[in-house]
Amino acid sequence: MKRFALRALLALLAFAAAGLTGSPAAHAGVPYGTFIYDLSGKEIPVQPAYVPVSFIHGGLKNPEDLFVDANDRLYVADTGNNRIVQLDANGNTVRVIQPDGEGKLNEPNGVFVRPDGTIYVADTKNERIAVFDAEGRFRKAIRRPQSPIIPPNFVYQPTKLAVDERGYLYVATRNGYQGLLLLDPDGAFEGFFGANKVDFSVTDALKRVFYTKEQMQKELLKLPGTVSNVTIGPNGLLYTTSMQVTKGQIKKLNFDGKDLLGEKNYGVTKLLAGQQKQFTDIAVDALGNMTAVDAQFGMLFQYSAIGDLMFAFGFKDEGYQKLGLFKYPSALAVDSAGSLYVLDRTSNLIQTFKRTEFGTLVQQATDLHLQGHYDESAGPWREVLHRNSKYFRAHLGLAKAYYKEGDYGSAMREFREAGDTKGYSDAFWQVRLIWMQKHFTRLALAGAAALLVLAAAWKWKNKIAGRKDDESIEPAA
Repeated sequence: MKRFALRALLALLAFAAAGLTGSPAAHAGVPYGTFIYDLSGKEIPVQPAYVPVSFIHGGLKNPEDLFVDANDRLYVADTGNNRIVQLDANGNTVRVIQPDGEGKLNEPNGVFVRPDGTIYVADTKNERIAVFDAEGRFRKAIRRPQSPIIPPNFVYQPTKLAVDERGYLYVATRNGYQGLLLLDPDGAFEGFFGANKVDFSVTDALKRVFYTKEQMQKELLKLPGTVSNVTIGPNGLLYTTSMQVTKGQIKKLNFDGKDLLGEKNYGVTKLLAGQQKQFTDIAVDALGNMTAVDAQFGMLFQYSAIGDLMFAFGFKDEGYQKLGLFKYPSALAVDSAGSLYVLDRTSNLIQTFKRTEFGTLVQQATDLHLQGHYDESAGPWREVLHRNSKYFRAHLGLAKAYYKEGDYGSAMREFREAGDTKGYSDAFWQVRLIWMQKHFTRLALAGAAALLVLAAAWKWKNKIAGRKDDESIEPAA
């Protein structure tokens, strides 16, 4: 983490030297570093992919969740004020949903808006999901579902939620280690969905050998990490973030609840004693790129649709009070233009981030690459390397483009630059195979000649040996 602190300090010094006090007009004014990890886990600094452009106050108090609808309207779960606030794209308040009576909210922690305008609120302290129509009128409450599968001690306090196109609800609950609650449109329980697994390490295996029966009983009480947030991507798939887990902090779930990303380890690669990753939210853009926020470090991590890190940036605001730094980022969202909105619970504001040309270029090349258009991605990847020769994923992209074209020598060079030993080995095998095919006739003739020589030598050797045997036989007396 020392590298993070040093990088942030240098960025802040540059920020102060430039005399910038508002929205940054140049990349030099960004008060944080941007980096990626190479294949060995080494941190590689790169130029900013996003720059902070503004902030929105809105009179918020300890807000917990943020949602951007298809028309780029913002909805905030203003938890401390017990209300839902709707803002336009410029941050102006459009309306406030804070009814009395049956629809009165009590510490709402999550908000989701369907395409038809229906608003679903995780009304945490009321232990329900409150449903409002597009006009903001309270329509119904979805309370604790009844099912023998749900443990009797299960606490039904919804914190975050998402609703699919069928109207089915995926609900994250406070301390809900069983995973998301899957409810049908009427609120009936359909099952648990996307639960985390209990980590099992070498240490746990040794405990089974040396621990007493009483000690092992305590170990068996260890529970899987809880799902902290949930969203639905443009592809209809479900995305979650989790805490208290050593891998699978981000999941991309299919309709069977299987993680399509393969239970990878996300976020920073090294933790100091006492540190723990705290992924609080995830947003998915139109290309399937996933941006997740870690409140522990005040950082955003942007991954491709298959979970490869494209950028990491941001830093904790430790008294600097600079645009672009965070105290406790509790939620984020992305609009149709790819801009990011980060909700800071402690600062009671929303910060907006705009993509840079470099960030857009990397996303464009990555999207073409993932679609299998390697030849079309080569141009953008070359431009990325022109701007930053250390962006190793550009070397990987070019390597695969060359490989597809049959230019295995160039592919070997790019795989080597990217540090991809397997790719280099595959390209080298193709080079060797082509050489052997090209020289097959000569090799075959040379092999045949060698066999003839060996056969002649063997025959001559046997003939000499036979003569010696004849000479060694003495005539009979």
